Amino acid sequence: MRRIGYGLIFLLMFCVLFTSCATVKPVDLNQRIKSGQLVQQTDNFIVLFDKSASMGLSKKTEMRIDPLSEKVGESNRLVLAKDTTKNMTAMIPEIKMNAGLRTFWAGETALIYGMKPLVKRDYTKAINSIEHENGRTPMGKAITAAGNDLRGAPGNSAIIIVSDFSDIPGVDDIRAVTVMDAITKVNADYGDKLCVYAIQIGYTPDGKELSEQIVQNVIGGYTVNADKLATSQAMAAFVEKVISGNCLRYQQLGARSKEKVVIVASEPMVDEKVVAAAAEPKVIILAFEDVHFDFDKSTLKPEAQAILKRNVQLLKDNPNAKVRIAGYTSASGTEAYNQKLSERRAKAVQEYLINEGVVSPDRLSTIGYGESNPAMYEAAPKELYSTAAKANMRVLFEITVQ
Repeated sequence: MRRIGYGLIFLLMFCVLFTSCATVKPVDLNQRIKSGQLVQQTDNFIVLFDKSASMGLSKKTEMRIDPLSEKVGESNRLVLAKDTTKNMTAMIPEIKMNAGLRTFWAGETALIYGMKPLVKRDYTKAINSIEHENGRTPMGKAITAAGNDLRGAPGNSAIIIVSDFSDIPGVDDIRAVTVMDAITKVNADYGDKLCVYAIQIGYTPDGKELSEQIVQNVIGGYTVNADKLATSQAMAAFVEKVISGNCLRYQQLGARSKEKVVIVASEPMVDEKVVAAAAEPKVIILAFEDVHFDFDKSTLKPEAQAILKRNVQLLKDNPNAKVRIAGYTSASGTEAYNQKLSERRAKAVQEYLINEGVVSPDRLSTIGYGESNPAMYEAAPKELYSTAAKANMRVLFEITVQ
């Protein structure tokens, strides 16, 4: 009995050390890499990890007077941030990438992994070593240091900031002006070779505002709350975004033309609507009009059917194209419900195309992304019929041409 007891204790310690027992099941993205459906465009990434005092708050805390009184053991923001970063790491397919992990806290910043080739086990150990959140939030200093870390790195890079993006309650410690000066300088140095991703921990309004300002002030940026990455499909979609370098601004997504286009490129290209294959000697990217739905519905409206009829000629003109139909939802509702709704929407489009005899079934597949990859950011998810919400009730086409 004693041996069994010690064994159980060891297993529990191992679980806490390496996973915090809060993991999502990894989606195998290796097949998408091998098939060319997912094209690697990012060669280097560095995570900037916030371990300042506000990260010791409960992850459900909004604004409190005394941050030190809000610590609730394993449920604080730091633990959620570690779990999210480890889940992201586990989801990365077996590709060559250079990686870095930099912490920032109490006026300090330190590179605790890299920059060097990613070894996921070692990277996870580095994440697990992060503890003792304290002090102010020198995010600007960390961003500047990350720009130096990436200097000389070949190819394209990504900076992923994992933070609550918040001040210590009652203290102006993050200094947003300094943060924006730093990100503006790094953006000027790297231009379109850099994507910036912001993962917000917690729900403070000031943190949400700063994370949005950061990504909207660079050539390519994207922000998401960590709770929106809590499912396997959502995290897989985020990792695909990082690997493919897909980081268009929200303003660009909202303003993009809906016209039908066929683009012939000399090398692989990635667009929000499609993920092209690495074909030789060229890649053809087909951009369809979005197919939209009513709130909480997966039934094709007459207008949606008309859109499909206008666009199917592109598929007929490209008989070697295979289509993955991707369903999405607005931000209202639970993560689980929206995931299922997005899958039903994708299935509805698939069934329509098959029933119309437009595309043979073997050329079609579906996936649901839920609310994880919005076309437009929803500042107020409870506004069910806002312009942004309506834009996100949609189905897109991911076209592969070999």
